[in-house]
Amino acid sequence: MPPRSAAEAKGSGSGSGAATAKLRRAHRKSRNGCWECKRRHIKCDESRPACSNCVVSERSCSFPPSTAATAATPAAPQTPASAPTPSPVPSHSQPPLPPSQDVTGVDSQAQSPADSMSSATGLHHPASGPPSSLFGSRLGFPTILDDRPPPLTALPSFTESFITRTFADSPSTPSISDGIPQPVFTAKHLILLHHATTAMPLTNNLTHPIVEIAVQWSKDAPYAIDQLLAIAADHLAILQPEHAASHRRTARELQTRALTLFNNHSQEMSQENGDLDKYCLPRFIFASLLSLHMIYETYAYYRANFHVFIERFVESVHLHRGVRTIISPYYNIILESPMKPFLVNIRLASESDNGGSECLSLLELVQNSDLSVATVNAISGTVHTLQWAFNVHRNLPQDGSVHASTAFPVLLTAEYMEAVRKHRPEALLVLAYYGVLLHRCRNAWIIGDAGSFLIRLIADYLGNFWQEPMRWPLEELERDQG
Repeated sequence: MPPRSAAEAKGSGSGSGAATAKLRRAHRKSRNGCWECKRRHIKCDESRPACSNCVVSERSCSFPPSTAATAATPAAPQTPASAPTPSPVPSHSQPPLPPSQDVTGVDSQAQSPADSMSSATGLHHPASGPPSSLFGSRLGFPTILDDRPPPLTALPSFTESFITRTFADSPSTPSISDGIPQPVFTAKHLILLHHATTAMPLTNNLTHPIVEIAVQWSKDAPYAIDQLLAIAADHLAILQPEHAASHRRTARELQTRALTLFNNHSQEMSQENGDLDKYCLPRFIFASLLSLHMIYETYAYYRANFHVFIERFVESVHLHRGVRTIISPYYNIILESPMKPFLVNIRLASESDNGGSECLSLLELVQNSDLSVATVNAISGTVHTLQWAFNVHRNLPQDGSVHASTAFPVLLTAEYMEAVRKHRPEALLVLAYYGVLLHRCRNAWIIGDAGSFLIRLIADYLGNFWQEPMRWPLEELERDQG
C-alpha cells in the first residue's frame, strides 16, 4: 500500500494587536472537537466521522468519548467490528502511529511545546533517572547510559486518540471492566492465529513460544495475542494483495485494541498496586511484537519523502525506547521462560570473537567532526551500538539474524535522536550504515527492501558533499543486490 502524500494544509499565523482583538467576533469553543484539532489548537467543526480540517489535511480524525454518554450508558462488550478504531481512514492514507503513553514509559506523550496536549490530558513526564540497558550487559546488549525523555516532538493524532481515557473531562480513570471492551475473538481471528502459527516466519525457534505464551494469556492479558494477530494480518496483506485493504484494517483494529487494553491494564495495576511481575511474559511478548510491527510500518508506509520518513522514525523511536523500559525490569524472570534460548543466543553472538569492522571509518569521521563534544559522544556511542548489531548479525544463525537489525532502534539514545531530528549529516550517516544491516536482512518479510530505501533516501538528501562517506553503503547495496 503506497504512502499518502505528505502535503498537508498549513494553518495561517495570527498577529493582531489589542485593538484588533476587541473587534474579533466571539466564537463557540469546540470542547468536543477531535484530538487532531485539539493538538493543532484550531477550531473543530465536530463533523463525524471525520471533521473538515482532518479531511482537508488528510489526517486521521478521532474524537474523545462524550462524558455525558459515558455516564449515561454503561460500557458494553464490543465485537471486533465495533471495536475502537482511529477513524475511517481512506485507503491511501498512512497507518497511524500507535500511542506512546504508558507503552513508552519515560517517553510518555511527547509533543512540541506548542502542542502540549499533556496539560489537557493530565499526563506528565516522569522524572528521568539512570536507565538499565535493554537486558543488562550480562546478556551482551550494549549498556545505555541515558534514559532522559526524548526531545519534544509532535506525535500524530493516533497517539492522542488512544490515550486510555485520562482526559481532562473524564471524572475518573476507568478500569478495564468500566470503559474498555473485553476482547471478542471470531473465526477471522482463528484464521489469523493459524496463519501466525504455520505460515508467518518470526524465526523457527521463536514462533512456537510466542504463540504459546500469547494463547496462554489470552484471557488475563489479551493484548499479547491481539498484537500477534495484528502482525499476522499485515503479513497476510503482503501475501494476498487483492485483500490488502481489509487485512490492513484488521491489523489496525487489533493493534488499537491491544494498545488500549495494555495501557488500561497498566493503569489498573498501578492503581491497585498489582503485581506486574506476574504479567511479565505477556508484557514482554506484547512490547517486542509491537516494536517489530512499528519497524515494518515505518519502512513500508512512510516513504513519501525524506521529511515524512524522518519524522515517523523519530516518533517510532519513542515507542522503541518505551519497549526497553517495559522489558528491562523483567529480564531475570524472562530468562527462566521459553524465551531463554533466544536471549542466550544473542548474548553468545555478541561475545563472539568473530567481529567486524563495518563502522570503523564512520567512527573516525564522527570523532573528527566539528560537532559539539556532547553530540560527538552521542553519535559515537550510537556507532558503537551499530557495530554491536553488525557483530550479532554476523554470529547469529541465519534464521535469527534479523533480530540484530530490529534491536538497534530499541537501543537509540535521546541525544542521538536529537541529532537526527536536527538532520545532522553525521547522525544521518549512521542511519545509512544501518541501512546496510537492514539490507543484509532483506529476506525477512518485516524488513524487505527497507535497507535499500534508507540508503538511497539518505544519499539523496546529503548530496555530493557527503558522497565519499556514503560510498561504502552504496557499494554494499550494489554488491548485495539479488
